[in-house]
Amino acid sequence: MINYYHILGVSPNATEAEIKAAYKAKAISYHPDKHDGDKNMEELFKQVNEAYQTLSNSYKRSNHDMMLKYGNVASTVVHSTYGRRYSHETRQHYVPPMSNWKATAYAFLFAFTIALIMKTGMYIADEYRARERAELLAGRRSIFSKVKTAHDRGNLNESLHLLSDLGHFWPEERDMRDFKDLLLIEIKDKGDRLLAEGKFEMAISHYDLLKDYSVSNTISYLKKIAMAYQGMGEIGKALEVFQMMHLYGYRTTSFYLEMGLLFEEGMQDLDKALNYYKIGADLASSEYEVTIGSAYPIVINSSMVPTSHYQIYMKVAETHLKLGQYREAIDAVAWTKEIWKDSLFQYQIEAESFRAMGQRSAMRNTIASAKLINPDFSLPSD
Repeated sequence: MINYYHILGVSPNATEAEIKAAYKAKAISYHPDKHDGDKNMEELFKQVNEAYQTLSNSYKRSNHDMMLKYGNVASTVVHSTYGRRYSHETRQHYVPPMSNWKATAYAFLFAFTIALIMKTGMYIADEYRARERAELLAGRRSIFSKVKTAHDRGNLNESLHLLSDLGHFWPEERDMRDFKDLLLIEIKDKGDRLLAEGKFEMAISHYDLLKDYSVSNTISYLKKIAMAYQGMGEIGKALEVFQMMHLYGYRTTSFYLEMGLLFEEGMQDLDKALNYYKIGADLASSEYEVTIGSAYPIVINSSMVPTSHYQIYMKVAETHLKLGQYREAIDAVAWTKEIWKDSLFQYQIEAESFRAMGQRSAMRNTIASAKLINPDFSLPSD
């Protein structure tokens, strides 16, 4: 027999508060949504739920305690051997006194009575449990009807909250579980449409409905949240989302480029922007070394790298220039000019850096090199 006290990890003398606290802890630990549909976790969650339903009900708990205490009586068989076999030669049998027969009869009657009581109690408990389950299912179906009504009215928020209040779905409620899965997809798709239409606040309100579900842990979801906050001008919140993505292990050149742009354009913090640009550029260089080898500065060309790499290298150089770090800006484009030979922006950064440093001869040489690519090249006036 299943011992529900063991399942919840409490003693048979536990109070209602202790039982409830143990149930909450176990339910949170084993909830299927936290284990990506793990069947073992789902079964443990069901057992915890059943244990709580039994021990939180005084009548059910009393029956359960009786079962634990007397559950083996029904299977007890009274073996009493009062006869004695003599040798084959005599074949005489001992007849026990009448008092011993009475004792045996009383013992048997007692065992039978206990077994009958237990069987009757189990039958009553099963009938009560079945009736209670039917009532609960009917109540949950009534709530599900409200869920569909809210959905038909277009109130996805209310529909999802009502469904979430139902908690874990029972085997008989597969249609309800499928409805919830489709509802989550519908909310996400609507949020995506609103984001594409530039309705950022409405998009955020839809994405927020998904924050308690597994979809909220995906990089795609977080990027959309960040985009919506950017669109609203909430740069600080967008950065918080980006930092969360970083904690989740998301590290790409494009990611660091976006982080740098947020600090540069949204927060006007060039130092932090430069830091993220440099991390992205270093990441790009490490990718070259892994895929091409340590001689990548010699053999690499623009057809071998994505546009985002060009953008982040140029941002490193441009930000150095804006910060007055002219030598660093010149160094930043020293080798990229060999990759993106037709990029005039690199020559502009180099020429402006030389001009700011007062190195007019070097500036003129850079301008001359740029004019070989485009004769109309010139620097913005001082």
